[in-house]
Amino acid sequence: MGRFLAFILGIAGAVIASQGPGFTLQYMQNLEGRVDELTSIVESQEAEIRDYGYTRETAMEECRTATDLLDAFCSNYRMAVERLEYLAAHLSEMNTATDYVRPLILARTYDRDIAMSVREQFEPAVPTTLHGAAYAGGGFIVAWGLPLLIFSILGGMFGGRR
Repeated sequence: MGRFLAFILGIAGAVIASQGPGFTLQYMQNLEGRVDELTSIVESQEAEIRDYGYTRETAMEECRTATDLLDAFCSNYRMAVERLEYLAAHLSEMNTATDYVRPLILARTYDRDIAMSVREQFEPAVPTTLHGAAYAGGGFIVAWGLPLLIFSILGGMFGGRR
């Protein structure tokens, strides 16, 4: 019975893990869209800042001491710049990784807001790529092998075969 249950868990693991590359691709598309949108916003703000003779660095320095209404504007600018820098670095890391490594990087460094947005829209599909098949195989091995090992240990501890 334990081997059969382990096999069923292995199949479930293969199906779930095979979705990693597809989810990662959709995540990267969403990430790229957000980087593009923030780039446009920050560039527009920085064009206005340059009209007053400031660079990003000098504007950020002045924003550190801003109060009242100027502080509100600076806060929005600072948050947009920081978010852009963070997301652009994340996108760069994802773009430089191989197809086989990207889902692992995503699992380690995902942005919660983007992941939730992708999860809401994601529809599982049959993987037709080599890396999708590799993740399916890995998912099967982990989800089959670990329960099989546990069932074997438990069987040995509690009477073995009957």
